Amino acid sequence: MAILMRLAARVSRLRKGRSKVVLVLCGGYRGPFEGERVRRTVRRAVRIADALDSRPPDVWIYGADCHRLPAIKSGSLEAWIADWAVLARSPVFGTSKEIGNPLACSAEQYGLFKGASVAEAMKILRTEYGSSRVPVLVLFHVESMEGDDSGVAGELEKTSGKPLFWQFLAQLDGMHPSVLNCLDDVRRERPSITNTHYNNSWDMDTSVGMDTFMQYGMIKPYARWAREPRRRKLG
Repeated sequence: MAILMRLAARVSRLRKGRSKVVLVLCGGYRGPFEGERVRRTVRRAVRIADALDSRPPDVWIYGADCHRLPAIKSGSLEAWIADWAVLARSPVFGTSKEIGNPLACSAEQYGLFKGASVAEAMKILRTEYGSSRVPVLVLFHVESMEGDDSGVAGELEKTSGKPLFWQFLAQLDGMHPSVLNCLDDVRRERPSITNTHYNNSWDMDTSVGMDTFMQYGMIKPYARWAREPRRRKLG
């Protein structure tokens, strides 16, 4: 799959080492960490980074605040996932004992599993990567947008001239549309906002071939944006 992903990057005219890949995990809720969703997200992001970046992705996690997680070291992906992308299922009776699990041990310090603010995380990432010398693909996992629409729209406007591309990954409630469901309207009102895309199929469990196709779909909007003249100057 890694070879196919690198081929997809070349087809998109993206040269390895000319992009920065950042993965942002939603830490507002335990559930996604108790199943396959988060670990699948991490593996896909690592394959994308392998095709575009010279290093594994930077990984952040956000609840009310946003924190950078330890680096994924070469050859240690599964150990990293066990530490930072997996939680034991909550028992029906009592509470789970997760002594030694770094994610569980950091929950209180990082303010996790009590809801999350997408806009606040975007603000921190804007500060961290807004002056990057290369375009930055931010794979931003979202579980909820409740109360965040105006803040997210404001951050999109503030980053419209910066080297940041927000690739939002979510399966949100279609009965309550968010600003992510209305990005065409956002762009009509603010034509300068070209640096964002929303994908609602990222969480799907797929076959090997379809998984590569899905990841190719992740980088196509970024590739179009990164090839804009002012972005090419960065690389």
